[in-house]
Amino acid sequence: MALGPCGALAAVVLLGACFKGPPMPAMDGAVMEVRRSDCSLRAGDEGYGDTVQIYWFGSGCHLIQLGDLRVLTDPFVTNGFQVFSNASDGERVKKSLGRISPPEAVLVNHAHFDHFLDAHAAMTLEEWREAEVPLWGGRTCKHLLAGWQTPGLMDRCHAIEKPGVIIDRRIGGGHLRVTAYASRHSPHFKCGLTLANGVVDQPRTTPPTLMTDFPSGEVFNYLIELRGGGKSYAVFYLGAFYDLKELPNSMPPAGTRIDVAILTAASHRNVPGYPGKHLQRLRPRHVVLNHFNTFMAEKPDEQLAILGKDFVKLGEMTRKVQEVFVRECEKYPEFEVIHIPAITRMEGKDLGRNVLRIE
Repeated sequence: MALGPCGALAAVVLLGACFKGPPMPAMDGAVMEVRRSDCSLRAGDEGYGDTVQIYWFGSGCHLIQLGDLRVLTDPFVTNGFQVFSNASDGERVKKSLGRISPPEAVLVNHAHFDHFLDAHAAMTLEEWREAEVPLWGGRTCKHLLAGWQTPGLMDRCHAIEKPGVIIDRRIGGGHLRVTAYASRHSPHFKCGLTLANGVVDQPRTTPPTLMTDFPSGEVFNYLIELRGGGKSYAVFYLGAFYDLKELPNSMPPAGTRIDVAILTAASHRNVPGYPGKHLQRLRPRHVVLNHFNTFMAEKPDEQLAILGKDFVKLGEMTRKVQEVFVRECEKYPEFEVIHIPAITRMEGKDLGRNVLRIE
């Protein structure tokens, strides 16, 4: 049976609707590369002392390492959503964070449970306790940790009172410098609402358990500068972003050398100018995206959606990043690679797979 003009037009529209899919992952002028991930370098391996390595354990939890210099951000490895009780999985902490040598510092961006739930379990790992690993964050972080009433722990927890340099010291043959920048948590909804957006102004006397026991608290982003092996790297961890028109000092000033910018993908739709304006200011060589897992399930392939719905819109976020360096290529020649990492799996002492190596 032949189709008339109207029938043919209807068929074209129907077929177009049936085959409509997501936009191309790479926009005009960009290339998206897929390659095998790396395993970690360990002491004695070629490049160990002069290659920055970035582990990602999900959400905002990273190990940033150059040789024997190690910094951990936002200790959270316990996946699985718990409505009435948020309990840290001590065994999971031991099998992940417990398999890395004690870091020089733990840096906390904010105190929401998906950034801070495993702080106590990590800080009380035997090896970390013996090494007297310090933790830096807002006053809310310290007040939450006080709830466990663990002897000696409060001496290792430092509340940042004002932005600026919080660590600047030589360690072995290397040098570590960390600068904190005050920020705010981005809204969870376009209407401007931020969930659990409060502070804890007094030390707790019991451990926090409910989700509401983990308010955002004070928010700090960190510029982490590491020097060793004749090389130096500057890594900026943007764990919580905000409108730069309102908070221009929430990031390093323009012209600061940034080798790696770790950007949060969650809620990217809810802050004007993000990530474009932030990238134009930072101009990093490498962009690492994080917090696109939903931390609702344990299997990594099931962590990208809630009930089958993609709330983070990672593809859209990736295209926003591409847009900056493609359209601003003459103004932003430093750019090299966008990294979308897989979650790091620890297979032994200081031995992980799915580790980013950046030179």
